[in-house]
Amino acid sequence: MARPRIMLSECLGVKSVRYDGNIVFDSFIEILKKYVDVVPICPEVGIGLGIPRNPLVLSKENNNIELIDTGTGSIYTKLLEKFAIDVLDKTDVDGVVLKSASPSCGVGDAKIYGPDRRVVGKGDGIFTATIKKLIPCIPIESEKRLYAYEIRVRFLTKIFSFAELRSTLSNLKSIEELVDFHRKYKYLIMLHSQESLKNLGRLIAKRKEYVSEELANRYRKEFTKALCRNPSRRSYVNVFMHIYSHLKKDLNTNERRYIIDLIERYGNCKENLKTIMIYFRGFIHRFEDSYLAEQRFLFPYPEELDSISQ
Repeated sequence: MARPRIMLSECLGVKSVRYDGNIVFDSFIEILKKYVDVVPICPEVGIGLGIPRNPLVLSKENNNIELIDTGTGSIYTKLLEKFAIDVLDKTDVDGVVLKSASPSCGVGDAKIYGPDRRVVGKGDGIFTATIKKLIPCIPIESEKRLYAYEIRVRFLTKIFSFAELRSTLSNLKSIEELVDFHRKYKYLIMLHSQESLKNLGRLIAKRKEYVSEELANRYRKEFTKALCRNPSRRSYVNVFMHIYSHLKKDLNTNERRYIIDLIERYGNCKENLKTIMIYFRGFIHRFEDSYLAEQRFLFPYPEELDSISQ
């Protein structure tokens, strides 16, 4: 698999840059580092703040949120937003993992204080919010959210998919290599967007009408649009039913009934995603099915990353 390039909060096991001069080690992040290329970032140090430094907080007044130094009262909102813009202008990454609860980097869990210094809500840190605004489809999570299995599946699937697309298109020697990529990603694209699957299918079918660069740009744009959506449980059910149809001829009556029941249980939230994925992967070895074996829907990222407890 291609190695994703991940922007990672520098305090997550890279360098002691937290406001108190500490570093945070996270078990999943340490495993993830084995499979990705890390682009370390500390927005607060990046805008010139020292180590250690005064804690920063998000302060809300009149529906306006500012990033404020608790010691001096200095406001760093605009400076941090500009820093994020400059970083994204110079850095091409497949995904972002940032420190949870940070007023700069939190992903939905940074505390927001009111004028009376009471917590009035939670939201994204300033750096995170700027990234989301500039690149709405980029996979972005905090280290703590990645312990929730389905959130982790979505994030890892996207970063490894984007990395493989980037690698494929940057080293494209013939259009048929893109055809091979599309075949491997058929079910995964279907999971995220049936409309995009149709659009990409038509693009591949008419591939000889385009020069390579235009074809690659069109494919990248539509593929990214597809993965911008988070798949629903119903979308998973649809893909599992398509795989079942592919296998159906080789299954006996009891197996067919069991698989339909398993898919229905998953659709009704009575079965988890990990169990049903493992079950379907088993058919690859049983039937020596090379088509399923190459499907990224069933194997979107390294197996070790799937084994972390919630």
